[in-house]
This record gives sequence, structure tokens and C-alpha cells, in this order.
Amino acid sequence: MIIRKEHPRPIFYRKDWLNLNGKWSCEFSKDIKGFSKSKLNKKQFSKKINVPFCPESKLSGIGHTDFIQEMYYQKTFVIPKSWKNKKILLHFGGVDYESTIYINKKKVGLNKGGSTPFSLDITSFIIENGDNDLKLYVIDKRCAGSPEPNFDYRGRGVFRSQNDIKKWVLNKNRFQPRGKQSTFKHSYGCYYTRTTGIWQTVWLEAVNHKNIKNINIQANVKSSSFVFIPEYSSKFSGNLKVDIFFKNKLIKSSLISTKTKKFEIKIPKVKLWSIGKPNLYNFTFTLIDKNKTIDKVESYGGMRSIEVKKNKIYLNGKKLYQRLVLDQGFYPNGIWTAPSDKDLKNDIILSMKAGFNGARLHEKVFEDRFHYWADKLGYITWAEFPNWGMNENAKASETYFLREWPRIVNYLKNHPSIITWTPFNETNTLECNAQHKKLMRIAYDVTKKIDPTRPVNETSGYQHQKTDIWTVHHYEPIPEKLNKALNPKKGVYRNFPHFETSYKNQPYIIDEYGGVWWLPKQLRKKMRSWGHGDAVRPKTLKEVFERMEKQTEVVLKTKHIEGFCYTQLTDVEQETNGVYYYDRKIKFNIKKLKSIFKDMSIKFKKGYLQ
Repeated sequence: MIIRKEHPRPIFYRKDWLNLNGKWSCEFSKDIKGFSKSKLNKKQFSKKINVPFCPESKLSGIGHTDFIQEMYYQKTFVIPKSWKNKKILLHFGGVDYESTIYINKKKVGLNKGGSTPFSLDITSFIIENGDNDLKLYVIDKRCAGSPEPNFDYRGRGVFRSQNDIKKWVLNKNRFQPRGKQSTFKHSYGCYYTRTTGIWQTVWLEAVNHKNIKNINIQANVKSSSFVFIPEYSSKFSGNLKVDIFFKNKLIKSSLISTKTKKFEIKIPKVKLWSIGKPNLYNFTFTLIDKNKTIDKVESYGGMRSIEVKKNKIYLNGKKLYQRLVLDQGFYPNGIWTAPSDKDLKNDIILSMKAGFNGARLHEKVFEDRFHYWADKLGYITWAEFPNWGMNENAKASETYFLREWPRIVNYLKNHPSIITWTPFNETNTLECNAQHKKLMRIAYDVTKKIDPTRPVNETSGYQHQKTDIWTVHHYEPIPEKLNKALNPKKGVYRNFPHFETSYKNQPYIIDEYGGVWWLPKQLRKKMRSWGHGDAVRPKTLKEVFERMEKQTEVVLKTKHIEGFCYTQLTDVEQETNGVYYYDRKIKFNIKKLKSIFKDMSIKFKKGYLQ
């Protein structure tokens, strides 16, 4: 049985592909022992696992939540006869963290990076008419030697002592990005169950040896045209035929020489992609060599612009007010992996029903299919890197960051729903040295070089060094105090003004607030939980809604704030401050949520696109 059987990358689709999800054999270890010759020669390993789910998840069929530093995977596959004489590519959507790949006992390649999709050319390693043995050796050192915290990990508590916090934060050996994955055996605070090994779809693809490697698609709203920047596997004199469709009707066809590095195609009677209006154009790219079709890729794009002008953000030339929700992308049974494609779509639908027009995708690189549904539904997003675990003050973290982030931006940048890049979140609060400041500037410059079409929020909340958008976090539970904090007598509120550069009138967004805790009485005895502002917990549902409403009203009435991000879409394990339960069941009255996050926003922010 194939699990997660849908094509993992619909924005770059070829018909000749083979899903490798499903039953694999595996073994794992708490310690690093190495990939011995005996492991390499094994036909199968002793355990079974459902790929693409990690061994910590229930859906993997294992559910082992203790430390895993080493994973061994094995899968047998057969190449379809129709793929004979073609180049065979092996794709991984995500493997956490360092993986070595073997085909038929021969080493094919190595990848470092837990959040980055990667591909390998395995053509010279495969057997065309017979079984092929695929093995992965995965190392994840992130949690080596971590002790248990000295508090009830299931809920609130202080992480040891303030001195211990400082030692942990300033630890010069923290480099590996992990996001919200717990470094302890159990979850605690805002750290959750770990993900080790394969956690996204594994698949094969057959292509001609001369093929389309990639096509960067940019929208030029002013000229009503799409700009295409193609990459080919090799240089040759041929042609690229571009067919453009709207609602299944062919509207434009062009023939472009493969020697052309960049070209533009004007669209008649253009339809813009916008919030709740997901007009998408479909593209078919046909590579022609000597009058023969040698490669064909299907894709799509949206005609939209996102711009920063002074202290405003504009979508398609209209002032944009962003009603975002923090989405962490965790699932009870899959952890970092959605149980199904429907679950990805459903998360967006749930968010929109609650009154949000988009999401900040928090401390995780979301899979391509999530962005596909955001494109299809007209839902805006901020794409983020899981930087937690890195010590931004250490030089080595620069290497770890640059190993993944540029590849992620390149992989996702054709999605019209992504309107902001956020490389970092809440960078070091106890120290901010020269290397830290340098890394924030590097993050901005690298992102901007790869994609100059979108604004960059180099570090969400703090500490800003070079940014297109000024973002702050504030979880004050009492609305009156929140209002006082966000409206100082001079300037604007800044999280760490002593570390940050000065505010230069960028669009100002509070991209974390709220996080109001709530559990019904019958669940409180069963689990310890927490939410932001726990010092003043609401006692009734009425108090919950009053706090949400008054906090949001403060944000909306603060004139210089151009958007918000409410924490959060769903509960995640012990963090019970979502507007839905962890299993996505209804937690609050949906109409009431919509009246707070949408209706009130429309009332106070007239003249904005929402």
C-alpha cells in the first residue's frame, strides 16, 4: 500500500514518476555505530516502517519516542520497462538530518539538512531489468546526551534555572537547525516530539538525458506578462515550446530557443491571483530537439505582485492588511508529516473559516503540497526556516544555515501564495555579537539575491539588523497593558532595542500575539498544558473570547500596525492555545472567531485589501 500517493510537487510535474512511499525495512539506534559492511549487505532490516512517516510517529507503525541518533532504511524497487535508456532521478522531500544513500551496495551521495528536498542521479547505479536495493544511513545528532528537564515536561515550568538557560542558549556547540523538536526525551513547553529520518515522500522520476532542470516563473503585473528563466541539464540547440492555459483554455503559445536565458510572454485579459481569488494559469513546457519532444513539464503560476512602499505592503497595487495565524504544521499521528493530502487542504480551510486570510508557517519548512493548496485556495503565507537549535553567535551556524535556506527558497519561489520570506525566528535574546548581526544581514542579502520579488523579514520578532518588514512579538494577556506597550510615547515598540538596528519606518506587523490558553474542565485533569499569558488564565469561555477580542482590537486600533499573526491555529501537544484542538476538531464557536479576526478587521481597516 502506498501512503501519501499524490505527486509531491504538482508545480513541476512529469508523467513518468514512481512513488516509493509505503513499507520499508528499518533499524535504529540511540547511539551512533556507523554503517558497517554487514548492514550494507543485509537484504532487509529487522523492523518495518511506513514511509514517509518518521519512527517517532504512530502512522509509521513504530511510535518510538525515545532518542534516535541513527537510522537504517531499506527498500527494493523495480524500474518500469518504459524507462529504459532514460535518466533516473531519486527524490527525497525531506530527511532529518544527515543521510547517505546507497543503490545496490554502492554509495550514490550524501545530503546534510533536515528540511531540504534533494535529488540524486542514480542512472549508473540501477539494474534496469530486476530488483534494485535502496539503503539510507541517517544520522541525527541533535539530541545527543540531553538530560531530562527538572519540571513536569507535560506542561508549564521553568527550564532549570536562569543560569542554565543562559548556558544552553550560549552553548557554542549548537548548530543543527531543529525547529520545535524537543531536545529532551519528552515534549515540554513549546518543544514537541522529535522527527528523525525520512519525513516526506520518496519518489523516482524518469527524464531524457537532455531535460528541463528548472524554470523560474515570475509575474510582471505592470506589463501583464509572465517572465520565465529556464535551466537545462546541458547546453544544446533546441527549442522550448510554452503553452499557457487559463481554465483549461489555451490562451498563448510560444516557441523559444534554448539559448534564450530569459523571456517574457504577455497575457491577454489578465486575471490576477489574490486573497480568496486564486486565478491560476497552467503552463506546459515542451523541450524539442531536432523536431522531437524530449521532455515535458507541467506547471502553473499566479499573476500577482507584492511590494513594500514606505510603511505599507501592497498586493496587486492595493494596500494589504494581513490577518495571519501561526501554523506549526504538527499532527497528532504524523508529527511533522500530514497524514494525508486532505489534511493539508483542511488546515487552510479551517484557518479561513476562523477569519484568517493567511498563515505564518512557523519553525518548519512546509511541503510543496501545502503551498499547492494555498495557491489553489487564495491563501497567503510567510515561509520560514526551522532555525531553533542554532547558535546565531557562532560562525559554524552560518554554514548550517547556508547549506539549506538558499535551496529552500529556490525550491518554493514559484508559489504565488508565498508573499514573505522569514529565514529566522526569535534569534538569541541573551547575546547578540558581531557574528549574529552578520548572519542576519547575510540571511537578508542571500534571500533577496535569489528572489528580489518578495519582502524579507530576516528574523521574526527580534533581533532586526536588515529587514523589509519590522515584526514584533508581544504576549501581554491584559489588553490595557498590551495597548500601553504597543503605543509608547516615543517611537514604536521594539523587542530588543539594545541589540537591534533602528526602526526605519518599515511596514510594522505584530506577528505573534494572543496565544490564549483554553481547555474544558473535563480535559484539565487528564493533561497538563499551557498557553501564553498563563499568569492570568481565563476561567470561562466568555473570558477567552473577551481577551481575544480586546487584544485584537488593540492591534487593529494601533495605527502603525499593518497586520497581525495570532498564535495559533491548533493546539500542539501540551501547548493548548490553538483556535482548534490538536486533532483539528472544533474548539470554539467558529462564527465568534470569524467576528473577531475578520469582521472586526474589516470594520477598523477600511480601504485595505483583506
